[in-house]
Amino acid sequence: MEMNLNQVYVNRIIDAALNIIPKNLNLKVSEWAEQNRVLPLKASAMPGPFSFDKVPHLREIADQFSKSCSTREIAVMKSVQACVTTTVYENFLGYKIDCDPAQMMFASADLKLLKDFKDERISPMIDNSGLRSKIITETDDKKSRKFGETAEKINFIGGSLRLVGSHNANAFKTFSVEGLLIDEVEGFPEKVKDGDPIKLLTARTNAFPNTKKIGYISTPGLKHNGRIHKLFEIGDQRRYQVPCPFCGCFQELIFYDANGGEYPDEKGIIKDGVLQKPYGLVFNSEECKCGDFSSVLYKCKHCGELIPEHYKPEMLTKGYWKPTTQSRKPNFVSYHVSGFLSPTFSWWNIVYDFLEAGKDPIKLQTFYNNDLGLPFEDMASGVDVVSITKLRDGVYENNECPEEAYFLTAACDVQDDRLEVEIKAWGDRFRNWGIDHRIFYGNTSNSMDPCWQELAKIKDEMWNGKQIYYMLVDSGDGDKTDLVYRFCENYGEGVIYPLKGVGLTASSRDKFKIQKIENYSVPLITITVDLYKNQLARWFNQEWRVGEKYPDGWSTIANGYTDEYLRQLTTEKRIKKKLDSGLIVITWEAHGRNEAFDLNVYNLCAAEIVINELSKSHLHLPVSNAGAVFEMFRRAA
Repeated sequence: MEMNLNQVYVNRIIDAALNIIPKNLNLKVSEWAEQNRVLPLKASAMPGPFSFDKVPHLREIADQFSKSCSTREIAVMKSVQACVTTTVYENFLGYKIDCDPAQMMFASADLKLLKDFKDERISPMIDNSGLRSKIITETDDKKSRKFGETAEKINFIGGSLRLVGSHNANAFKTFSVEGLLIDEVEGFPEKVKDGDPIKLLTARTNAFPNTKKIGYISTPGLKHNGRIHKLFEIGDQRRYQVPCPFCGCFQELIFYDANGGEYPDEKGIIKDGVLQKPYGLVFNSEECKCGDFSSVLYKCKHCGELIPEHYKPEMLTKGYWKPTTQSRKPNFVSYHVSGFLSPTFSWWNIVYDFLEAGKDPIKLQTFYNNDLGLPFEDMASGVDVVSITKLRDGVYENNECPEEAYFLTAACDVQDDRLEVEIKAWGDRFRNWGIDHRIFYGNTSNSMDPCWQELAKIKDEMWNGKQIYYMLVDSGDGDKTDLVYRFCENYGEGVIYPLKGVGLTASSRDKFKIQKIENYSVPLITITVDLYKNQLARWFNQEWRVGEKYPDGWSTIANGYTDEYLRQLTTEKRIKKKLDSGLIVITWEAHGRNEAFDLNVYNLCAAEIVINELSKSHLHLPVSNAGAVFEMFRRAA
């Protein structure tokens, strides 16, 4: 018995030593994954033993994180559903825990989502890869939750993994790490307390210049200020080349090029009397709009043959990554992973999303970012002078409300000597009518001036049986702010609310927020003005589309509106502005009076607040849903 007990102790010592001694450091991340990892049914669309067979294009990216690879920084600009996080980041974490333990950090724009990711993906990866025995507690307390896991940290033999959010500046500077994974780079704020969060994070790896690994992964945003696009441009900009199954020539899969084909002239097309040689994804749009996507094929750049999608797995297996430029930083590589390469996203999905986007810039940006993994460049510069003349259509006189209007809003811009007010009616799909534009002159710094009483009366007026749903009054930043707060509190009666406009930053997402005001019972509506101006400019500049009753957001004004009102809609232009951090944003700059444009901004915000309230209070939806609300109005009409 004594000999048996001694043997048990010896075996335990050997097991502990084997856990401490690093495994073969020549092993690549992809090799470790295929030897050790099993994807659970609940967490993966491709459960079972991990294999790169369905994602062969991601093998090289994963292997850049291997100990034996000299690459130090890897940027991946990707589409959604690209499997990059699962295939690259998760495998690298398992590889580090098992083979090359070190201090690690995982940073994301949203810490809550990152914690959920740890519970739903990282922890199951540890369990299903046989790594749970390597997870240790910081104390000898074996009752500690998950034996070494907390909400924001995983301790393992020889190292640890910390989870941090993009706004936690203190976590960026308290310790050094050898491995740094940054996810959804595009969602990071432009600046935190001590500077650019990306620079603060990467500084944590400075103690390991020859062994560090830094990963940047994200879907892109806008081209002019996109973080991941700038990182992609620092690297060597690798693009995946696949062979045509018919001619064998290699090429990058793209959405469409109208005239870049290299095939014989007889396979080209004549358009407007000119020979063109398109290549990329081709399809019959009318058939696709009816739900028949059988026409979706890929036209080879080199031979002009049409390639069905069932060749995609074979093409991906034979493909390779081709650097397209010289890296601007040593040991820095970058990749573009488009939706064309996704094992779970078909080419017909790409066509469907493209047709759904139409000419809407907001939807087109989503298509470029999510489907193609490309940044989107918004070319609109402002409201076109010619387009704005279409607003006065001659149908309604001032204070006439169309029968098809669902609700009304009002907005007030506060100047030193006057209050400028506009009343708008709103119909289906944000169709809107300017009902009246009024100016009340007076001393607006005096709360007893009659101009304020004239403003308060508007909430009680009736237009075709309808009253104002909400009115927003600009509270500004000066000496009139408290006056506006008091006015809304005393006379608003649940209809009139103060608003405050805020500037656009690289991380602006919310168009409006409803916030409490200290010492006041009325809430403050804070709005990101530029986001509304971008939307209005698109609406004002759009053309009437044949076959539709009217485009979304179609705007007209009553006959009594002045030419000066129309002129003020065109005085602001969008310009590129460089921030202190070096990032570039596109912002609006006024060249003359712009009260009319501001009134449209405030009214649109008021309309969206109505939609938000009806979505939650009447339809009991968790989030605002304009389509559902308009459908409710249509049924009630």
